[in-house]
Amino acid sequence: MTAIVLGNFDGFHLGHRALFEALISEEKKNEMQTLAISFEPHTRHIIQEPGHPELLSSNEEKKELISRAGVSLVLQKFDKDLFAMPFRSFVEEFAIKKYGAKLWVLGLDQRFGRGGKGSAETLKEFSPNLHIHEINPVLYNGETISSSRIRAALKSGSLNLANAMLGRKYSLCGVVVHGLGQGRLLGFPTANLELPAYKLLPKNGVYFGSASFEGEIHKAVINVGNRPSLGNRPVGLEAHLLNFDGDLYGKTLNVELGEWLRDEIKFENVEALKEQIRKDVASCNLNLSSCQG
Repeated sequence: MTAIVLGNFDGFHLGHRALFEALISEEKKNEMQTLAISFEPHTRHIIQEPGHPELLSSNEEKKELISRAGVSLVLQKFDKDLFAMPFRSFVEEFAIKKYGAKLWVLGLDQRFGRGGKGSAETLKEFSPNLHIHEINPVLYNGETISSSRIRAALKSGSLNLANAMLGRKYSLCGVVVHGLGQGRLLGFPTANLELPAYKLLPKNGVYFGSASFEGEIHKAVINVGNRPSLGNRPVGLEAHLLNFDGDLYGKTLNVELGEWLRDEIKFENVEALKEQIRKDVASCNLNLSSCQG
């Protein structure tokens, strides 16, 4: 017998964590296995269009976050056939027969199945042998925490709000690739990250945070944007690791954003840019709590 949760779980925020805590609690009371079924790709990428919404977490990041919660994860392929599956078939063929669901933990007002007809109430009516456990939404500042709300906060530069709803610092993980080498010429070499498809970049600007790889963690000044002072380029992310001098090319780097510092601006000349970067690094060194991850 299996106790399940089902959804996109993008970002694995505090609302998702409450769902998983309820799942584990029910598991202990009912002596069941637990299973998280996460759709791949994001359901709205099939229902609407790929890339909308941008993603708070890649599959690898999601696996890591959910594994910390102590629940097994299955990435379930989501396609138009599954989207069009009638509610009753979805419950019988998908949840019960395929995954052996005996208990289902849902968020309040969670919907599934064709036309969104699946809910806690319809489940109780249709499948009385399937135990249903609903949890109330998790609020922050009086409003429900959601992935959409976190995306909006990151895009508007409200990093503290986004991090509070995530229950952690927003992170971006990618492989370090070669850039134009401009940072090194300025005396502040940066690691340029190649990010997973559709990964959400926050508002353009400069952030304090940390960068980690292979067990090492370094304070970092992180720039998100197109570097207007050095000739515009496609928007990306680069991190200057403090007190580090080494080769990061090809390594997987995890960057956590701890605090918003300033907007990305265009400076009159390279010397003015270098002076501002020196100030940014000095500020990051002083702001230990924000930069240590």
